[in-house]
Amino acid sequence: MEGRLNSRKQSRNYLFRAHEKDQGKRLDIFLTECFPTLSRSLLQSYLQDEDEPCVLVNSQRKKQNYRLRRGDRIEVQLPEPKNSSLSATNIDLEILYEDRDILVLNKQPGIPVHPSAGHADDTIVNALLFYLGSKGNLSTIGGEKRPGIVHRLDKDTSGLLLIAKNNCSHTHLSRQFADRKIEKIYEALVKGMLAPAEGTISRPILRSPRNRKKFTVGESGKEAITRYQVIDSKADTSWVRLMPETGRTHQIRVHCSSISHPILGDPLYARKSMGVKYIALLAKEITFDHPRTEKPLTFSAPYPPHFRELAETLGYRIRE
Repeated sequence: MEGRLNSRKQSRNYLFRAHEKDQGKRLDIFLTECFPTLSRSLLQSYLQDEDEPCVLVNSQRKKQNYRLRRGDRIEVQLPEPKNSSLSATNIDLEILYEDRDILVLNKQPGIPVHPSAGHADDTIVNALLFYLGSKGNLSTIGGEKRPGIVHRLDKDTSGLLLIAKNNCSHTHLSRQFADRKIEKIYEALVKGMLAPAEGTISRPILRSPRNRKKFTVGESGKEAITRYQVIDSKADTSWVRLMPETGRTHQIRVHCSSISHPILGDPLYARKSMGVKYIALLAKEITFDHPRTEKPLTFSAPYPPHFRELAETLGYRIRE
């Protein structure tokens, strides 16, 4: 496989090469791009481990702010995962595709992707553990609470979710996300009539200093880019196709809100819910290269009932 990554020895030992585009990039930032499901703080703790270094650059320890040079050899040895304390829960999964390397799910709204406070056994991860059982494994790169999770969707967002069944697949898919090679298309119903009908929202995103559950736009935030196309407009609303080029938390929701077109039913970024049970946001389509065959695959999610009902109430015509 071409690219930064070559896997050596055990499945949790990795070798990366810094390319020209990585010149001058901080080591910790480089690692977050290679392992996007691991938190930056966790990766920094690996860099600071003096007893048993997990990260070496050219066979030497480097600090997290080390600036990479083209050709640098970065070795990463992720600690072996602890025995999982997660429970397997019998929750229905809508599986659109499955093979020995990946799963493609159509996530229903209202289900968290991975366990967190208040959601110990009612998540996609719990459902995956029950479904797979002795049939197969999930990747461990994401940590104990996120087996198989390469990317995520917010709890109330529905649509396509990629799952890695082994670490090789996880790493290959993570690299595609980091290199912006995976194409994702969302659809949303938003407040107001968007003009122009096509455009790009390029506004940095950071966590809100007033509400830690929310994010906002600001010059000190991380780069965030979302392209959009208006599909139709009715009743002071717009049906919009959204193509995020970056993957910031709440990116589409924040960007829509920042231009005064919040997504209908958004409990955080829209002032009025309009009686909508779930946010009118759907991860509609995804295109990526299969981690083993490297052949391009495209999947499309059906419109969930809450999205369909709201669209039809507003006068839109749903076409699958």
